[in-house]
Amino acid sequence: MKRSMKKVLAGFTLVELMIVVVILGILAAVAIPAFTRYVKRSKTSEATGNISKIYQGEIAYFNQSSERSVASFASAIPLPAAAPTASKYPAQPTAFTSDSGWSAIGFSIDAPLYYQYAVSASDRRFTATAVGNIDGDNINSSFSRTAELNSGEIQGGQIVIASELE
Repeated sequence: MKRSMKKVLAGFTLVELMIVVVILGILAAVAIPAFTRYVKRSKTSEATGNISKIYQGEIAYFNQSSERSVASFASAIPLPAAAPTASKYPAQPTAFTSDSGWSAIGFSIDAPLYYQYAVSASDRRFTATAVGNIDGDNINSSFSRTAELNSGEIQGGQIVIASELE
């Protein structure tokens, strides 16, 4: 009487493993660029939010100064002073509060930030800008918003974005 011996095979074949590796490679090729784009877009939300705050601060400053019959917009120096890089600027809360222009519009940032902010202004117009280099490639993204006094009314434009994700 012969005993029948069955071979029990366990595990995966080389072909099956190679198919899994190819599938994972395709998924990684699609997911990594999408993830980096998502991270860059999340960093740009800082600029759009702060430009809106600066815009509102300028409008409030203009309205208060017009009550004193010295209607004008406030200029503010670029802060932080260093050129933008891929890494965040360290928090500099006193830099904003010690500058008369930033204090006038009531704008300051107490947390680390990616963008450099500035306001150029005259009696009839102001432009708030944010400049950053979120991926370190020496190409800056910029966000700006302008408002102008026209027949006694402030007319503001939309946020203009150049090279948002560089």
